[in-house]
Amino acid sequence: MILEYLQEWSYFAVFFLSAIPWVESAAVVVLAIAFGLSPIPSTILAFAGNWLVVVIVVLLFDRWQEWRNRKRAEKGIQKEDNKKRARAHGIFVKYGLPGLAFLGPLLIGTEIAAAFAMIFKAPRKNVLIWMTISLAVWTILFATATYYGFNILG
Repeated sequence: MILEYLQEWSYFAVFFLSAIPWVESAAVVVLAIAFGLSPIPSTILAFAGNWLVVVIVVLLFDRWQEWRNRKRAEKGIQKEDNKKRARAHGIFVKYGLPGLAFLGPLLIGTEIAAAFAMIFKAPRKNVLIWMTISLAVWTILFATATYYGFNILG
């Protein structure tokens, strides 16, 4: 009875651990499977916890940028339009954002990668799409590798 109770709470722990900033869902799902939890619920909960934090970071940065733009407009500060800057921004959104989304979880963490993307003024929708795809791929990849790795090792 106690073991069943602890196992039910361990799935909540997977969700909450992956929701802690700088703790990646890929690492949490590896630990969950290593401790004997079912791989599919662990993968889903680890993804959901980390994804929730990414959504919060993106929405907070978006609100902050709106507030900052509104304050600048009130002060009469106008942004210079530059063709080179617009082209560079377009290239970043098209190529750099997917790269940042896929390398970010391994190098700097998903939350920081999402924050960088928002700092570079990537569209909120694109950031959420690419970060979601990246989180799903890495979480599923690490869960699959862990599950089959433990099955091979016995």
